[in-house]
Amino acid sequence: MKINKKNAEHYIWGDQCDGWHLVNQQDLSVIHERMPPNTSEVRHYHTKSRQFFFVLTGTATLEINGVLENITPLEGVEVPSHVAHQMMNRSDEDVEFLVISQPTSKEDRVQI
Repeated sequence: MKINKKNAEHYIWGDQCDGWHLVNQQDLSVIHERMPPNTSEVRHYHTKSRQFFFVLTGTATLEINGVLENITPLEGVEVPSHVAHQMMNRSDEDVEFLVISQPTSKEDRVQI
């Protein structure tokens, strides 16, 4: 079965950010996320999950262990487990990106 934003499980997180579960399994999670301008997630790390952030549209800023990295469309960054990070949208336009987690990051998040 094909999956897209129209038929995927949708949720709202943070300050008006959207997420769509494209794959929602224990061993793999793929989420399409949208962050409006000037929004961010809470700084955190995962004890088991490694994640790959891949920007589809806009420019995201990903802080990894205190270092800021701008990610533009069709670029991605991997974050290993136990590494503190925070995704941000410091731009004036929406950012859409994929978050791929292995295993799932559900219930594996430690806020800093």
